Amino acid sequence: MDAAFAVLGLGALLALALLVAMAWLMVRLSWPHVEATGDPELGINFSCNQAEYLLLEDPALGEAGYVADSRPGRASWCAQVLGALLDDLGAKHVRISVEWSQVEPRPGEFDFTLVDALLAEAGRRGARAVVGIGIKAQRHPEFYIPEWVKDRVSIERGDVVSDDPYLRERALMMAASVVAHVAGSPVVEGWGAENEPYIPSGRAGHVTLSRGYVAELVRVIREADPLRRPVSINHAQHFVFDRRWQWALQDSDALAASIYPYRNVSAFGINGVVNILELGPLNTNYAHQAREAHRAGKLFWITEMQGEPWTDGDARLISPDEPSPNLSPARLRRSIDYSRRSGADRVYLWGAEWWLFQREEYGDARWLDVARGEFAQPALAADVARP
Repeated sequence: MDAAFAVLGLGALLALALLVAMAWLMVRLSWPHVEATGDPELGINFSCNQAEYLLLEDPALGEAGYVADSRPGRASWCAQVLGALLDDLGAKHVRISVEWSQVEPRPGEFDFTLVDALLAEAGRRGARAVVGIGIKAQRHPEFYIPEWVKDRVSIERGDVVSDDPYLRERALMMAASVVAHVAGSPVVEGWGAENEPYIPSGRAGHVTLSRGYVAELVRVIREADPLRRPVSINHAQHFVFDRRWQWALQDSDALAASIYPYRNVSAFGINGVVNILELGPLNTNYAHQAREAHRAGKLFWITEMQGEPWTDGDARLISPDEPSPNLSPARLRRSIDYSRRSGADRVYLWGAEWWLFQREEYGDARWLDVARGEFAQPALAADVARP
């Protein structure tokens, strides 16, 4: 009996030692711990809808708590918010999306008021913009399909919406018109063909877009831009098994990534946060993707680097007194450090509107302070302490 217990005890120790060894190996194989620090240019993402949601709207008031996209002065207000962020942070690069339902409210009738205002504001501050164009854009509801298009097509859960001939034709016509209008602006330094086009949208019935359509959209953008500025395709990838980033690399001038390191997990009634960038060989090796892009003579951008908490609830309820376990100012700094190790040529931080909201609503300037410090010193020493 004693011998049996001894064997069991030895087995338990061996199992524990194996788990510790595996955990150590996973950490050591995590690419952020081994890649040298680079010097990518930093920028921000900006969404007028998100700025309104955070700074103007209050659902507790019902319909009165929402602001209409058609209200007078909307474009000017949004441009002022963008300008305030650029000034506060010292940012010189911004990524915006043109929303189809807003820019073409009726067939063939275009309203460029908002995009013109945002580009003009960026230009006044010496900033340059990457303009995303297509069916899918930043922020909720992701798919911005005009009502006049929806009246002509049937969209079911899980559909590849770009397979509908009418929707596809009209989306490509819209893209050509938008590029033709804004291509003359010296503020535009590049384009985005859709936003995370290969990822089904949980906000829109898990519909998605085809690779063939996205490649055709890239062609349309290139043909409409006499300066042939780079066209990017971005992809959100969680694990190394997803190889669709190769589609984006092959079909664009700039392979781009959306990176959200800190993810909420729940198991056996226990809630926690996992840093997916430290899952060793299971995680996407962005530095490898950057090397592949550069080897092909192309660019590698991070078009979304997590800078606000990942939450399924109302982000406005997160405050200094009720913080998110998902992200903190210290983790924001760490996320930016990860991005510097990726080999990226450009990094756009996600969440600038939320940083401003935290200061305006709760007096919490820590998020803006962290980001401002990173913009002020983009170059880090190669031997910087690693996380």
